[in-house]
Amino acid sequence: MKNKSEHTLENIYHRSQERIWDGREVLADLLEKHGGVGQVEPHKARALQRIFTVILEGENAAWKISLQLADRLDSVEARLAATSQAHDEARHFYVMRDYLALTGYRSTPVPRPVKQALDMVINTQSLPKKLLGMQLMVEPVALTIFQEIRRVSPEPVLAELLVYFERDEARHVALGVHHLPTVVKDMGLVEIMSLISWQLRIFMLELQGLRELRSDFEALDLNIEDVFALAEKKQLSALQDFVAELGLSRKVWEPIRQFIRYQKGRILR
Repeated sequence: MKNKSEHTLENIYHRSQERIWDGREVLADLLEKHGGVGQVEPHKARALQRIFTVILEGENAAWKISLQLADRLDSVEARLAATSQAHDEARHFYVMRDYLALTGYRSTPVPRPVKQALDMVINTQSLPKKLLGMQLMVEPVALTIFQEIRRVSPEPVLAELLVYFERDEARHVALGVHHLPTVVKDMGLVEIMSLISWQLRIFMLELQGLRELRSDFEALDLNIEDVFALAEKKQLSALQDFVAELGLSRKVWEPIRQFIRYQKGRILR
């Protein structure tokens, strides 16, 4: 008999199959609808190139990490969810690559903190850290960026395309919320503290990466502190659900929240 979390995880897979979309077809339809990629002011085009270099790197990393998770997770239901994510991430990568090629996109260097954060998740041998890093740290930031860029809609094809990305990414966070408690349930306090410490390093790198993209977000009329606050809210909401599943007091997050608030004020000001 499956428990509630197992049902939820398996349903992520089936839901993914029901809502699957053909990236080539969707992109072609949007290009036809809007008469091709719209013209974007040069300073906004440069900002989008910088931001979406990071997005493309993130989608490539997410593809690799979800394949790692699908290989390493013991639970059949969790493997189903991770497998559906790998399919989504592969589609996200090639669709975004193909869209960017139409804009005259030229790759620019990814901010070093972003690359470090992604490499930490790809290279860790710890399953709890990989699951925490991918599902509850990286995915909420990506989802926030998609939502905020879609809101200001600098280019109509991109804005409509991101609706499909958002829909998929929201499912991915659920894998972490519903399966991470099972993965860490037998960990001792020292191991839990190591996991939290590792998570805080990811937070710091994300902050530093966003700081390096400040001018690009501002070129799109987005405030970097607001973007991070929205991402942080998503992360902490998911992490608090995870802590509650472990039976730990929510008070454990208060010093972490204070630490994040201090670092955000120090780094992003």
